[in-house]
Amino acid sequence: MISKSLFVLTKYHTDLYNDDFLLLLKVLETVTPKVKVDSRLPAIDSRANFALFLVDAAYSSCSELLNEEIIDLAKSNHVALYNAMPTKVHEQTALLANIKGIIYKKDEPENTFKGVRRILSGELWFCRKTMSKTLSELVQQVPNFVKTPQTDLVSLNVLTAREKSVISLLAKGAKNEDIANTLNISCHTVKTHIYSAFRKTKSRNRIELANWAQRFMPAASIVTR
Repeated sequence: MISKSLFVLTKYHTDLYNDDFLLLLKVLETVTPKVKVDSRLPAIDSRANFALFLVDAAYSSCSELLNEEIIDLAKSNHVALYNAMPTKVHEQTALLANIKGIIYKKDEPENTFKGVRRILSGELWFCRKTMSKTLSELVQQVPNFVKTPQTDLVSLNVLTAREKSVISLLAKGAKNEDIANTLNISCHTVKTHIYSAFRKTKSRNRIELANWAQRFMPAASIVTR
């Protein structure tokens, strides 16, 4: 067993007496008896007491889950998604946001236990295809990382406010339709902004553009307009 606690971040409406949730707690308690459950994250100065934060991903997409608070949490803590649905989450987006793994709602208790243990030992808990594809695409981008900061500042400055809003949502895993609904524009307009952003940032695909945003767009620019 580990010495630190596990933290389970639930949604406000989560039924804590649901059979599936109680089963999850039993699985976690086989890893450590110290499991804290709350719908709010602990204070920043106490987060070092937790070995892993499990974030409830039920019925949520990455664009909804990976808000600024969770992204900041994942920068200095082990964070995993649980209760996830394959049709809602995008593994590559989560992986690029430094999420350590995804535990799906349909997973058997044995797989949940195995995933938590792997993450706690410093491994990632994603399917091999996701990790291979993400690594391959990141390797292809390596020449782009050689650009000087001034070059990327120029790229950022030539982006319009609307393009920055589209990139922000894309970087959080939103699909074109989701972006269109959020910004109240057409899917065709979304595509136009994305292709323009590809050209201005010298990105070749959505993964490269999302990674570019995480590297070079200031947090203050990553907002929805």
